[in-house]
Amino acid sequence: MNTGIIEARHEKRQSAHRGNAIHLYFHLYLYFLDMAALIVSSLVVYVLLDISSSPETWLRYGLAVTLTMLAYSVFGFANGLYDWHRFHQQIKQPYVAFGGIIFGFGALILVIFAFKITADYSRLWLGFWLLTFAGYILISRVVLVWHLSSPASRNVRRRQAIILGAGENGREVLDHLIRFDDQDIRVIGFLDDRMTRLSDSYRGVPVLGATPLAESLICEQGIDLIIMALPWTAHERIDGLLQKLSSWAVDIYMAPDKLGLRYADRPVLRVGGMHVLSLKDRPISDWNAVVKRIEDLCLVIPALVLLSPLMVIVALAIRIESRGPVLFVQDRYGFNNNLIKVYKFRSMYTEMTDHHCERQTVKNDPRVTRVGRFIRYTSIDELPQLFNVIQGSMSVVGPRPHAKGTKSEGRLLEDVVSEYASRHRVKPGITGWAQCNGWRGETDTCEKIVKRVEHDLFYIENWSVFLDILIIVKTLLLLFKKQENAY
Repeated sequence: MNTGIIEARHEKRQSAHRGNAIHLYFHLYLYFLDMAALIVSSLVVYVLLDISSSPETWLRYGLAVTLTMLAYSVFGFANGLYDWHRFHQQIKQPYVAFGGIIFGFGALILVIFAFKITADYSRLWLGFWLLTFAGYILISRVVLVWHLSSPASRNVRRRQAIILGAGENGREVLDHLIRFDDQDIRVIGFLDDRMTRLSDSYRGVPVLGATPLAESLICEQGIDLIIMALPWTAHERIDGLLQKLSSWAVDIYMAPDKLGLRYADRPVLRVGGMHVLSLKDRPISDWNAVVKRIEDLCLVIPALVLLSPLMVIVALAIRIESRGPVLFVQDRYGFNNNLIKVYKFRSMYTEMTDHHCERQTVKNDPRVTRVGRFIRYTSIDELPQLFNVIQGSMSVVGPRPHAKGTKSEGRLLEDVVSEYASRHRVKPGITGWAQCNGWRGETDTCEKIVKRVEHDLFYIENWSVFLDILIIVKTLLLLFKKQENAY
């Protein structure tokens, strides 16, 4: 072979490898830069505050810096802060880095308090050091986002990929990669052994040849990612290709099949020694459930203390106006479709109460008492549900529970909306996202129940403490406004 051609190929290969080295190790460069910034910021603050320069003091403060570095590093690597596969997303969302700051400095403060050596360290040094390093993290990430978004930078750090399999599955894989272009993966072509049965290209990406061409592409084009988009039933073919390509320093991924691509946005978990696709998560579970329970108790206990005089007055007014119990207890659907007893102040005449919700309350309903009309309009009738929250059968915020047999336009609610039962994946609430957005009261039309379920499912999928607070604030503001659908 001509010497010039060999040298040209060698230079091209070396250039590709240099480009790969830049982006494959950039996350590690950033880690060492962060550690340097952590050390330098502590030194700068130390010098500016003119703290003692004795060897003993230097050693003591040096140990504090080392402990903080270790704690920050453990948190960072455990949460994928310097994982190349998630690097670009982590840069755009620096809250993980700020979480590392809290963990690192929190660990230092905890150790200082545990060993009762707080007097040995300057609080100003610790405070200004934390602020300086947090400022560095913020500025560095903003600069990185700006730099990494430039076309020149993207071309340098783009991963060069080929897709093995140019059939329907391979084309769908390419569609996904194009849709999520922020992954910075450039597919240079398809490889497939069925060249005669395929088109020459798809969406501008050519079919380069048969699968044996992969090795020369790795060598000459700097390919660092191979995505297998072959049918999962072709396990012998997949095993053969994997064995052949495993001697090369490239990442080899197995793309999901057609069903897997439909759920491609779902996370992959490790269960029983195998990786599984999580199709549906339990909402508000584990620590989130603990946080929500604490939130409920912190809201309900003070509310009961403050509102107990009002509740006593309402109870007396109900008893004076009409005979019967003060409370109306009704079976409604709660968490996991279990029936719970929901408490309300009785707002109807005893002999006209409807425990099975065979007839929804309408405007100027003759069954409602005068006291009942007032407490329903002001939502005071819902206050006994604070005891449901104390019991744990309800939450302050969540989808409103419906009674058994509730209908809309003569149809059961679960027949109107196929996802209706998904509302019961969390505890029902005294108020909810649907109610504070105007979807409260009578569900006399299918549109109303559809909108209510849409809002409830949005809440379940997007729950956060902030969202709960927003709903509570909006609910309180609505109490001072005239509600057309409150009767």
